[in-house]
Amino acid sequence: MSHNVQIELLGRKYTLRSQESENQVYRVVRFVEDKLAEMSGGKSVDTQDLTALTLLNLAGQYLQLDDELKNCGVGDVEKLQQIVARLEQELGNNSGC
Repeated sequence: MSHNVQIELLGRKYTLRSQESENQVYRVVRFVEDKLAEMSGGKSVDTQDLTALTLLNLAGQYLQLDDELKNCGVGDVEKLQQIVARLEQELGNNSGC
């Protein structure tokens, strides 16, 4: 169910409509604020330039993670599941320690 959440970003107030909890929306806002601050380096920067550079930086990070996820083949996931199963089995066998 969607609801409205009031936020402030770069000195401007916005009303967002979201299906996420207010806490999640504020978490996203804090993340964006941190990235904006990181990109500005504490210097006074034009808001549009700062926003564009931050968006480019975030998009680059997102695409890199997306590529890494796509390169993580099904075989890798199956290997991890087998390792977890073996660890759980060993832990179960050694539960008396």
